[in-house]
Formats: sequence, C-alpha cells, structure tokens
Amino acid sequence: MQVVARLRGFSLMEVMIGVFLSTLLISGIVSLIGGSVSAYRLQLSQGQLEESSRYARDILISHIAPAGFQPEPWQDQAEIAALTGESVNGPISPGDQLGVQRWSQRNCYGSENPVLDDDGQPGFYLLQTRFLVNTENNLSMTCRYGPDATGLHTQINNFGLIENVESMHVLYAEDRDGDEIADGWVQAQAWQQEANIRAVKIALLMTTPTAFAQPVSEHITLLDETIVTTADGHLREVSTLTTAIRGRLK
Repeated sequence: MQVVARLRGFSLMEVMIGVFLSTLLISGIVSLIGGSVSAYRLQLSQGQLEESSRYARDILISHIAPAGFQPEPWQDQAEIAALTGESVNGPISPGDQLGVQRWSQRNCYGSENPVLDDDGQPGFYLLQTRFLVNTENNLSMTCRYGPDATGLHTQINNFGLIENVESMHVLYAEDRDGDEIADGWVQAQAWQQEANIRAVKIALLMTTPTAFAQPVSEHITLLDETIVTTADGHLREVSTLTTAIRGRLK
C-alpha cells in the first residue's frame, strides 16, 4: 500500500505574522542605516568646521605676523604702520575688518617681484591686505601690491577664502607704557598709538551649511561682543587665534 505525503502550505495567519516580522526587521535596518548616515554627516561637518578653522588661522597669521616689516634702512623703504585704516569695527554681524601691510619681495600670489634692486634681488614693494566677512558669509581677502602707497595695484579683490563664516571680531593688544608688554585689549582705532600695538586677537563664528539640531537660538560670545544666533538648527563653532605682530620687532 503506497503512502502519499500531503504538503501543507502556510496559513493566512502565519503569512501575516511573517510579513509583520519582516516589516519590523526592515524598519529596524532602515532606521539603523539612517542613524549611521546622520551620524556620519554630522561627523563630516564637524571635521570640515575644524579644517576651515585651521585654514583660516593659518591664512590670517601668515599676514598678521609679518605686518609692519621694513627692510634694512639702506633699502630706502619708508617706515609704515602695521595696521592700515581699513582696520575698523563693524556691526555685530558680519563684524570687523582687518587691514595690514608690510614691505615684501613677493606679491599677493606669492610670486617674487620681477622688478630687481641694485643687487639683482627682487625689490621690496608694499603689500596691503584686508580681511572681512562678505555678504555671502565668506571670510574674504583683498590684496594690493605696488612700489608705494600711491602705486598699489589690486591683485586679489574680495576673494572668498573660507565659506560659512557668519562674523569676525578683532581686538588689539596695546603697550601703553613702553615696557614691551601689552597692557590691555582695545578695539580698532581706539589705541593711543598704532605703533604700540603688539598683537592681534581674532574670533570667527563658523557654521555648517546644513541643519542638524533642533532649531534653537544661542547666545555666543565673540571676544567683546555677544551674538544671538538664528534658530535654524545649524551647528556653530567659535574659532579664535592670537598672534604677535613680529614684523615690526627691531
């Protein structure tokens, strides 16, 4: 007598339970992937903020530190102020402007001056730079180069160096009693003598291009100013630097 096995399929209830469990599993996987992607984007944006901050500090220090440099007297270059009249206080946002200058054998692009001196070396020309936060929220630079203050040519005009900078604030360390030690910090043009400014302190308010957090406004202090930020969910970071004006040291 031959026995025939009878195949039994899934019942409707079993199918529904299987679909339900599969849906839970897929939802968990999607949620896990979404959380991982969000965490990665957040970490990437924080890393970009740090990188932008380092780059901004390097650029600013490279122009502030040698400000006021004058070659040896026999070069016949006039003694100049390290800080120009373009160093002024601005509104809380986008903040202050910084203007510096020095005598340099290299122009705004870092190329040697093609005009040679009597010794066959690149001649010293005046190099002026100005930094500010422009209307596109970029830390921008304008650079001029020429034989003297009346012969400057603009080589870089309001060029955006760093994106997503909301504000820049600047203070200046002044030595008022001539002992080569700064006595306090002052705002632009509030010093007694520009020649007594020994160092510059800058704070930049950096922001991410993408919102990550709950939209809440913040009170952020930039040196001597407090800014109330927009409630937009963007991450913000304050980047600060302090550098001596070494170019005027004798």
